[in-house]
Amino acid sequence: MTWLTPADHAALLRPEAFEYPIPTQIISNGEHSPPPQSEQQRLLEARLGADVDMFASKAKLDRRSFLQSSMALSAAFVSLNGIFGPVFDVAHAEAFDADALSERNAALAGQFVFDGHLHFVHDAYPDPRIAGLRFAARQMGASGLPDRQPTLDDLKFENFAKEVYMDSDTAAGIVSSATSDHPELVFLTNRQIADSVRRFNALAGSKRLYGHAVFRPGFPGWMEEVEEAIAVHKPISWKGYTIGDPLGPSKYAWRMDDEKLVYPAYEKMRKAGIKTICIHKGLLPQSHEQRLPNTWRHATVDDVGKAAKDWPDLNFVIYHAALRPAVMIEPAFIQHFEKTGRIDWVTDLAEIPAKFGVKNVWADVGTSFGSAAISHPRLAAGIMATLIKGLGPSRVLWGTDAVWYGSPQWQVEALRRLEVPEDLRQKFGWGALGPAGGRLKNAILGGNSAALYRFKGKDALAASKRKDRLGHYKEEYLAGGEKRSNAFYGFVHKAGS
Repeated sequence: MTWLTPADHAALLRPEAFEYPIPTQIISNGEHSPPPQSEQQRLLEARLGADVDMFASKAKLDRRSFLQSSMALSAAFVSLNGIFGPVFDVAHAEAFDADALSERNAALAGQFVFDGHLHFVHDAYPDPRIAGLRFAARQMGASGLPDRQPTLDDLKFENFAKEVYMDSDTAAGIVSSATSDHPELVFLTNRQIADSVRRFNALAGSKRLYGHAVFRPGFPGWMEEVEEAIAVHKPISWKGYTIGDPLGPSKYAWRMDDEKLVYPAYEKMRKAGIKTICIHKGLLPQSHEQRLPNTWRHATVDDVGKAAKDWPDLNFVIYHAALRPAVMIEPAFIQHFEKTGRIDWVTDLAEIPAKFGVKNVWADVGTSFGSAAISHPRLAAGIMATLIKGLGPSRVLWGTDAVWYGSPQWQVEALRRLEVPEDLRQKFGWGALGPAGGRLKNAILGGNSAALYRFKGKDALAASKRKDRLGHYKEEYLAGGEKRSNAFYGFVHKAGS
């Protein structure tokens, strides 16, 4: 198992870091080992503390009230620019003038956000260690979190609904799971995904949540599971892990281009009309490179091109944009990026269409974008620019890995405000990302997923206009004095509550 232990968390996180509206160091989603806080992140933490005090005073609010407001997030982007240079588009007035921020938010209120990378665990999930992921959430607006240790309830359905749909601008999304060599540690089975999707949409009054079906090449009975998913669960897409088990050594690693093992499953998927296949790549514990070289190789994208070329009518979505883990704060890595523009494995992914002559490869930016945005925003801009240039602007998809990291709102705001610095554009021929509500960011945040998943008609209209039962609940939630938190707890209540 590679879960971080409580001792690991205690070494990584300090109480003074728990009160900020964005993370001030990279935290694991459980699938990789996070690096220690960098010197720049330490500087960011110190500057953010001072900026919060200054802007709270200007807003005439006490520190706690300020941190519970949307202005705190604007303050965080001001602080990030102070450390990393002008990467985020933010006016100082938005950090202390509620009217100025409200005007901006109103202009973006209708933006459609489709998150293709969501998670929660089933109600009987047995392993309390996974609750350690909420240490990340305690860094995202922790002023509003209960003063207690995270629990498994923080990662379950009810809290997922609140954090994702009430506390962020997310309008629709896809809930996923992960494979494991240990069945009891699977977050959600395919049946549980399908049942949860039906439950959520019944509450919402329209289809706001969709589900993957996880497929596990090599596991006993795995092909029967694929057939059951097609016949019974009817997912919107598939999810696979070529590394077998993202949390530890696995007997079931596989390759996307394995003609004997995997291609028969592709044929079943194609015939069923469920043609989008999402694959976890990158984001693996760094220790695997030395201890488990065979598993490590399965996390690269060297099997994507052939599979895409052999199956041109299937859509291959590469999760995490294949970012190689735990390298983004290493000085040598950053120096190499600044000199060459290359990003380990992300650039390899972006080059696949040109090398293989394919147009059926997409990138989902879950975890990779969020981690880069708070560790090295210039790298976050480089990731987006690299993917857009190589895959095309219509093949970059939004994902956040929420609810592991609390509400995804801080990540939505980071993309809305991010711009590729002019020096990087000139050096590497990258284009600008444009304004928050511009064509490109609208496409990435929602339009591209809507096109890929054929999200249209009354369901798309209900989600984009927020005119269903869920939209009504959210209006009541906000009008009733609930403060949007950057991390945490709706319209869903447990039975009997």
